[in-house]
Amino acid sequence: MFMRFLVITAGVLLTAEIFASQHVKTIDSGYITRTFNQLIRESHPNWWGNFNLDPMIRPGAIGVIDIGSGVFQPSGEYLSDFETIISPLSEVMKLSSEHVHEPRLVVGGKGRLAHMGDAQVQLKWEFSRRGAMTSRWALVEKQSIKDPGKVLREHLDLLKSIASYESMYDSVSGISQGFGVITSVIMAQAGMNVVALSDGSNWSVSGQASYLGNMLTQVGGEAQYSKAEYEGNILSFLWPREGNEFSSVLVPVAFTFASLEGEKVMLHWIRPIGSFRMLFNNHGDHYVGISLFYTTPVGNQQVEIGLLPFLKQEIDSIPLDATNLTMTLNYLRIMKTVQTHRWKTPLGSWPTGDRHIDIKGSWPMYPSFSIKEEGYSSQ
Repeated sequence: MFMRFLVITAGVLLTAEIFASQHVKTIDSGYITRTFNQLIRESHPNWWGNFNLDPMIRPGAIGVIDIGSGVFQPSGEYLSDFETIISPLSEVMKLSSEHVHEPRLVVGGKGRLAHMGDAQVQLKWEFSRRGAMTSRWALVEKQSIKDPGKVLREHLDLLKSIASYESMYDSVSGISQGFGVITSVIMAQAGMNVVALSDGSNWSVSGQASYLGNMLTQVGGEAQYSKAEYEGNILSFLWPREGNEFSSVLVPVAFTFASLEGEKVMLHWIRPIGSFRMLFNNHGDHYVGISLFYTTPVGNQQVEIGLLPFLKQEIDSIPLDATNLTMTLNYLRIMKTVQTHRWKTPLGSWPTGDRHIDIKGSWPMYPSFSIKEEGYSSQ
């Protein structure tokens, strides 16, 4: 049912680390992970980051995500009997926090890296504040468990056993949120993660322009650098892990995670959720009658509220096992207007647990609504 691996702490990480020789005031791994996750979720809301390129991040890995730090703590055990789907990607992930000055060409001619061929160049990042972070990755594929909800449900007994060993299970409430399985992994051909451990640090990478372009600004082709250098205190993880080498091995840089609540599988889990909540903001001048209807294992439920113009209201305590959730908006206007929207299974598709509904329209304009988390508009 599963494979067990030994965790070796020296000599196996697919990384290159650069430290200054002088004393470094510690930045805990939780801070680094939280910052990296925040940057990633600006464009990929359901991803977790793998800042240190831990090779144990792979589909089927079982473990716990620490709620405070966001760090994945592997159990050392993996699901094994599932089908893996490989989906090609062609994307450059470019992330930077505040207090990072983007690189400029300080050696060689002008122009884009891709057009400079064999020219030797140096790219330099400047970090004005401790904790500033930048990341560049050429993403090439996504490795995913096929039908992860079904796979996890088929392995509930195994997962309960491992969760109990990890102190994430009791006989009354079952498995606790935070324990679960990595369901997909984002793989890169090359790139780097860099964080400053002191104010006024800088980090640079140099090499042949075309190879650096394949590493940092485009997808495809051989990626390589000659050397990486720093001033101040810097922690960096690069791939390929050594200068002047190519690598055909892909490296995991981000992943998605399915947690459990009791026996409920929560796909795309990014934080603990006790119940679902809908927040309504009426920007228009119509009175709106709001009705929610949903199904639970104990029967059908319905909630109704009225929302006056230019006010806000919320409906919370929608249970995690609610399905077929239907929202009906009944606008009080001369010509009756009714709008509806349906979610088949909020569990797994509402990773934050919330849906923000913005209602617009002033007479004689036709009313409309939008769903912030989904980028949806009824217009």
